[in-house]
Amino acid sequence: MMALLMLPLLSCGQERASYQVGCDGVPGSFLIHVDDVLNDSTDLFQGAYPPATPLTCELLVMLEEELKDDSARYCFDLLAREHWMTDPHARVTHAYIERHHNFPLAMAATAHWNEDHRIRGLRELQEYRRIRPMVCATKEHYARLETQDHAAVRYLITVLETTPIFISGSENATIHQTYLRTVMETLDLFTGQQHMIGQDRLVGIHRSEEAIQQAVIDWHGWLDE
Repeated sequence: MMALLMLPLLSCGQERASYQVGCDGVPGSFLIHVDDVLNDSTDLFQGAYPPATPLTCELLVMLEEELKDDSARYCFDLLAREHWMTDPHARVTHAYIERHHNFPLAMAATAHWNEDHRIRGLRELQEYRRIRPMVCATKEHYARLETQDHAAVRYLITVLETTPIFISGSENATIHQTYLRTVMETLDLFTGQQHMIGQDRLVGIHRSEEAIQQAVIDWHGWLDE
C-alpha cells in the first residue's frame, strides 16, 4: 500500500523554480525563454506567494511544439513580467486560450509567477476538459487528448506535493487557498473523482492533511503508475 505523502503545510522560503536545468527533447534556448516568461526576476510581490511549480518536461515538449505557431508564441510572450504594467491581466493571451481551448498555453498559465494567472489557467484547463463530450475526433486525436490529460494530472499532483498548503497573511492567504482549491477541483474533474467538489466550495482546502493525502493517492491511482 502506498505510504501517505507528506504535503508541505507552511511556506518554507522556496527559491523560484528554474527551467534552465535541461530537458530531453527541448532546446536549451527554449527553456531559457520559458524561464524568462513564466518567472519574475523582479520579485514584484516580494515573496508573498510560493513560487510556481515548474512545468514538467512532457508539458514543455508540448509547449515547444505549440509555440511554433506565431499567434500562440505571441500570446505566450505576453505573460512575461515586462508586460505587467500595460496589461497585468494578459487579456489577449487568455482570450486566445479560451477561444481555442489551447491546452499547452493553459498549462503554461498554471505555472505563471502570479497566482491570479495560475487560477485563470486552471479554470481554462477545466473548460478544456468539460467540452470533451462534444469533441468529435479520430482515434489518434483522442489518444493525444488522453496523453494531455495524463500530463496535466501528473503536473497538478506535483504542484500539491511541492507547494505549501497554507501561507501567512490575509488577502494573500485567501488567494493561495483559492489557487490550491482550484488545483484540487481540476484534478477531480480530470480523474472523474470527487474529493474536493461540493456545495461548499471552501471545503476542499479546509480538509485534514490526511484527507488531502488520501486524495493525492487516489489521483496517483487514476494514473495507474
